[in-house]
Amino acid sequence: MKLGLCTIAFQEQPLEEVIDIAADYGFDGIEVWGKPPHMPMDYDETYVKNIRDLAHQKGLAISAYGSYVDPTMHLHQKHFEDAFNIAHELGTDLVRIWTGGGASKTIPPADKRLILFRMVSLAQWASFRSLTMGMEMHNNHLSDSVESILDIIDNIKLQSLKTYFQPLSRPDADEPISAAQQLADHIVNVHAQNFDETGKACPIAEGVVDYSKIIEILSNVGYDGYIQVEFVHGDNKLEALQRDRDYLASLTTPITEAALKNMDSDPV
Repeated sequence: MKLGLCTIAFQEQPLEEVIDIAADYGFDGIEVWGKPPHMPMDYDETYVKNIRDLAHQKGLAISAYGSYVDPTMHLHQKHFEDAFNIAHELGTDLVRIWTGGGASKTIPPADKRLILFRMVSLAQWASFRSLTMGMEMHNNHLSDSVESILDIIDNIKLQSLKTYFQPLSRPDADEPISAAQQLADHIVNVHAQNFDETGKACPIAEGVVDYSKIIEILSNVGYDGYIQVEFVHGDNKLEALQRDRDYLASLTTPITEAALKNMDSDPV
């Protein structure tokens, strides 16, 4: 399992600076935020290639392109083609997409059918180009619950469509551990977020979601993708980032440095 930083965590800074931060703080890769200033409004091939090269020079992979493609948007196919081109030039085969439509419990049946119809064509297009689409698991979108996500996957029936995983804090959201268990076989990326008992966002190690259990669930199904810090919380963002990164590393590294020292000191 690899550690990633979503560049949206430092959305106020130029992407070049966020790449430096990710490298300096020991991440394996970055998910590039698909909005300005990290990505121009219009596709710029030279800019994208420069970002890829800079990340690689710093020893970072591009884990995903965090696009805002949504099957309900005007000219959605054109936007998806642009997202594919960006992902290709970044050197990643994973594009984050949104499902749109509003909350899954209230979306009109006709709107749901339209979303599924369009997502089939997008998934076919992605499959032809060896691309994977990861649905953002998010409130007020069709992909806001385990039941709805599994229903989408069952309707599409293409390996090019997977889901992101992130705990949701709304009162009627799925319990995070149960959600991870049910979605584990379909998860392609993890946005590590946490919140306190009131639903307020907080450092990953301090919330109600037990990430040791989530990582155990993912490990048991052979997940070898990224677990990513998406946002950082605290007065000092860099200190908060270090804290979150070290906590996730402690859960994903099978043998810690301390364990290695103990092994070295054991008599033979």
